[in-house]
Amino acid sequence: MKLSIIHIILICVSYLAHGQDCNFLDTKNGFRNIKLGTSISDYPEFQKREETNAALFKLSMNAKANYVYVGNENEQLSGAKILFIFLIINDTKISEIKIVTEKVLSVYATLKFAYGEPTQKYNDKLIWRTNQIECSIEGDWSQVPGYHITYKKISDPRKELIILKEKSAKEAQKEL
Repeated sequence: MKLSIIHIILICVSYLAHGQDCNFLDTKNGFRNIKLGTSISDYPEFQKREETNAALFKLSMNAKANYVYVGNENEQLSGAKILFIFLIINDTKISEIKIVTEKVLSVYATLKFAYGEPTQKYNDKLIWRTNQIECSIEGDWSQVPGYHITYKKISDPRKELIILKEKSAKEAQKEL
């Protein structure tokens, strides 16, 4: 308990000394050494989703996760054990990183101190967003095991609209 309090105090002191900046998300471009947009081949420690390890992906809260890394006892984020790291891959490139940790309040505090106040809140999900990257943390207190921290690139809205328009046109054409 005393170690957690000391840890939070150190984070606060660090926060005051360096300030917070949501644009730090753009600089980091991911979580620790895992960078968005890089090739999955750069991370051989991740296991590809297969029938033999499919049970690990149940905690990803995202059926699209392609790769998983199971943390060891020493890997922590603000005093919380990192349970899993999931990756979503598009065209061999990392498009989303999801970290699952134990529920320890200092995890939220670390994100807040690093990125500032959340730019958006949706139910129990807190979101920090820049023009390029989004980081969110969620995990309600009763139903979701652990905190789920997600990093992902913000896609060009025009591209999304074009894809949606093309998809809608194809669906409409099927109806005729």
